[in-house]
Amino acid sequence: MGEENKNLSIDVEDLNALKRELHIIQRDFKLATSRTRRRELKEHIDELKIDMGWALLDCKEYEKGLALLSSVSWRAHGEMKYNGIARALTEMEYYDEARRLLERGLKRYPDSYALWVAMGGLYESLGDDFEALRCMDIALQFALGDNSTGLYNKFLILTRLGCYGDAVQIIEGLIERYPENHQYLADRGSCALDMGYPQEALGYYQKAMKLWQRSQGVHEGICIYSGLCSAYYELGIKREAMEIAFEGLKKFPDEDPILYQNVGATFFQMGWDKKAIEVLKKGIEKFPEDEELKQFLKNVEENIDDPDGGEKPPLLSLILFLALIHKKMMKRRGEM
Repeated sequence: MGEENKNLSIDVEDLNALKRELHIIQRDFKLATSRTRRRELKEHIDELKIDMGWALLDCKEYEKGLALLSSVSWRAHGEMKYNGIARALTEMEYYDEARRLLERGLKRYPDSYALWVAMGGLYESLGDDFEALRCMDIALQFALGDNSTGLYNKFLILTRLGCYGDAVQIIEGLIERYPENHQYLADRGSCALDMGYPQEALGYYQKAMKLWQRSQGVHEGICIYSGLCSAYYELGIKREAMEIAFEGLKKFPDEDPILYQNVGATFFQMGWDKKAIEVLKKGIEKFPEDEELKQFLKNVEENIDDPDGGEKPPLLSLILFLALIHKKMMKRRGEM
């Protein structure tokens, strides 16, 4: 598996399969008597540990992934080890340690595409998009094979900076290369929403939904359901917005508070005030630490208590559908 592909999403079944294979190879290693055979098995064990370490990180088992990646040989797998440990430290928010490690890694491997991407990802986590963009540009200079991870991260940074022209050029290039990638289509839809083209956005989200239904990854599904809801609403198709929001919540009731916000906002705009409050309170029961959900409920209750009455204001839905949805969609996904 190449350096730039170490972050590919791996589900629990794949993780368990790697565990079983590692157990078998470790048993064979103990039984092997030939030095050559033991060396071959040791190399295989390290490769499995790397794959399994990245799988654990994908499953948010950061400490376990860190421990496994730390156990492989520096001499044989130094670049991958720097990359994996740095990702684990970054995910665990040990940013200073991650930066120092990546600086050491780049001294040893100054032309490493993977390590420059990792450094860019670290700066993204720190909120320094300009430094992150510089690192991604350096990384892309050293890409020998598939450069999609670096390009995708650059796209995400450019969208946060509001550089939509350059961002669209990148994501459309990725869609041309990988037409079956539903996340790229959803992200193109998000750009269209940001640029004020909801009809165009709707088309991209609908294409993304058709492709997503083959795999049904959780995070991607949340992004697509939320994007469709936003596009429908901006086009004034409120009932479809409500229906797709409710479908998303039924599909993933325990995954993300934004789905409760989507349903609450569409119920509110349909004039179903009590239902909106009910679903938002259920969301807070599921996600008691989510301050944005609590604030949304407060805003809805204040609007209901407004003695002036009148039409439901569009402000709530626009803020939620655009700001919060895009926060989810534009989050760095270099591990895709």
